[in-house]
Amino acid sequence: MSHPDSASTAIPLRQRGPALLLLALPCLLYCLAPAVANRIEPRIFGIPFLAAYLIAVTIAIGPLIWFVARRDPAYRSGAAEFVPADNPDGPIGDPR
Repeated sequence: MSHPDSASTAIPLRQRGPALLLLALPCLLYCLAPAVANRIEPRIFGIPFLAAYLIAVTIAIGPLIWFVARRDPAYRSGAAEFVPADNPDGPIGDPR
């Protein structure tokens, strides 16, 4: 369980947005794969270019997520993540 004041120390998504927006980059790179890399030649280490492109993007995602986590103000400050279930008044719209 979280502390009762964890909701008050949570950083609003508005302040976290610029850092978290970078997480859309892997999705964009995967969606662009058919347009950018949809060809067999050239081969890279004997595998088609499309497969090499997808492998490179997959490998690049790990360091990207590490970088985004370090830029996230909530991560740097150690602030608690807001989870609606932790709300002492119950979830939003709960008829209690």
